[in-house]
Amino acid sequence: MVYTDSHQLPQAKRFRRQLANVVRHPSFWMALVYFLLLSMDLGRPALNDGEAMYAEIPREMRVTGDWITPHLNGTRHFDKPPLVYWLIGLNQVILGEAEAAARLWSVVATAATILLVGAMGRTLYGDRAGWLSALVFATCLGPYIFGGQAMIDPMMIVWIALAILSYLRGYVNAIKPGDFWPWLMYASLGLATLSKGVLGLGLPSAIIGLHAVLSGRLRLFISWRFLAGMGVIAAIVVPWYVAAGLRNPDFLGYFLIHEHWQRFTGQRFPRHEFLSLPVFLILTFVWTFPWLALIPQALKRALHRLLRGNWRHSPDLLPLLWLAIVIGLFSASRSRLEYYSLPAIPAFALLIAKFWDELSSDEPDRPSRRACVVSLGIMSVILAGCALGSYIVLGPGKDLVFKVIAESWPSAGWVTGPEQIASLDRIRVPSLTAMVMVAAFSGGALMALLRSRPRMAYGLLAAMMVPLFVFVHYGFLVMEPFMSTRPVAELVQRSAGPEDLVIVREPAEYMWIGGITYYTKRMVYILKRPDYDLMPAQRREPADRFLDREGLAALWKSGKRVLLIADEDVASDLRPLLSGVGPVEVIGRCVRLLVLGNSENAK
Repeated sequence: MVYTDSHQLPQAKRFRRQLANVVRHPSFWMALVYFLLLSMDLGRPALNDGEAMYAEIPREMRVTGDWITPHLNGTRHFDKPPLVYWLIGLNQVILGEAEAAARLWSVVATAATILLVGAMGRTLYGDRAGWLSALVFATCLGPYIFGGQAMIDPMMIVWIALAILSYLRGYVNAIKPGDFWPWLMYASLGLATLSKGVLGLGLPSAIIGLHAVLSGRLRLFISWRFLAGMGVIAAIVVPWYVAAGLRNPDFLGYFLIHEHWQRFTGQRFPRHEFLSLPVFLILTFVWTFPWLALIPQALKRALHRLLRGNWRHSPDLLPLLWLAIVIGLFSASRSRLEYYSLPAIPAFALLIAKFWDELSSDEPDRPSRRACVVSLGIMSVILAGCALGSYIVLGPGKDLVFKVIAESWPSAGWVTGPEQIASLDRIRVPSLTAMVMVAAFSGGALMALLRSRPRMAYGLLAAMMVPLFVFVHYGFLVMEPFMSTRPVAELVQRSAGPEDLVIVREPAEYMWIGGITYYTKRMVYILKRPDYDLMPAQRREPADRFLDREGLAALWKSGKRVLLIADEDVASDLRPLLSGVGPVEVIGRCVRLLVLGNSENAK
């Protein structure tokens, strides 16, 4: 175990020295560059409907002045605790109601995680492994894709990383009475809980607790510090939970049972999107690209080191437990989304960095490069095939894209149409270019490793992510009309006055209403889905804002100006009902959605 703290120095002087070391370390500059690059175009593309929820709830908090009970379109929305809502609300006060205000904290959190992963690598394995850990994490595909989106997970991950780093520095190292690391650990656990609820507390606590038990450090927790630490967590978490419970008597039951237990067991309704276990595991490794080819060797080497010596005090024990707990938990869950494995990426980065560090050394027991060459060779061949496949699939085989996406994601509106074909045409050449460059870099890394130049190899692997990151961002821009409801919201804004009524078909997940409400800056009526009527957990409040077909017809003929937003199938189904009570005019169409109005003036 490599230690970086010197307990012989006075605390204030030690802290200043640590701060100076942080600023001088390469991981600090990696984090800074990462933050600056991701911040350059935070306002594009438009927020997708999931992101928009995280922007709309803070907007409604600001409008109503209620910072305790989250509301979405006026409906109480207790899916998540409020920390991220509060932070985004603060951004909106300073920066305005812009996309950048919603996404900024995710970028800050991801950049900070780079710094923390570097510090963990330095604490566990030494200085070179430290900055390699930061480099690996910064260039992984998953953190880049999701680290720039308005969502809670980047914030949860940074608190988990900070809690684990604080545990390493405060408990794995010897504790002195003046050390602040234990207090920082408990504060991080509290902030993780206020970000993600029970999961935010449970994940890092399980990792830290199991490591403390297996490494024989549990006795360090049995002290006044533990009780005081529980007080720190409670001071951060309890005030909001108590306030929310006092204002909403049904809060704790809904939040703990419906949003936690039933979500985990797959009993929640509407049923959460669910990835099969093989797809979830495949995506877990995809998010580590371009380093996924090294994961088998990194894991094998870590297990070898763990079992070769005193495993209780092996630095590999912590990242291995980290991986096992995160991947094991979500493998057992009946609610799995594509980004749920992101909290495992820092642990992968630590093990991969240690593997590269050993591979680059001159030690006689360094790992063999043969298996690494084979893995990189396989990855290079696959990437070359992907380059060819990107041309075929996005060109002559584009019908396959429509079929796969339409069957896997029917709500996306991916049917054969001029907008979809034009989008695929726009990304075909950039996709081919990016994949060719990535394949070339991968081949270069393979050649460097064959010539016994591992440092050049991992440099090329990191550098090849630059064109891929650029393409991913360009792809998001091209796909904006299919991922965001901003275009249809802007159409509504141009067509509806302040007193006009807007009705939206109830989405499969209520959170998806956030795109329309955020970009129209108004409350909307909801046309109920009949198949949700008997579901007790489905919140429909206030009740007068949720309409059945008869309520829709009554509003349509009320003399008020009404606009209805629905996909083409629903609109076709409703036309006979609406035309029987009043005029029906098509105001406009945006990809998969139609906007209908009940008067000539609505055109």
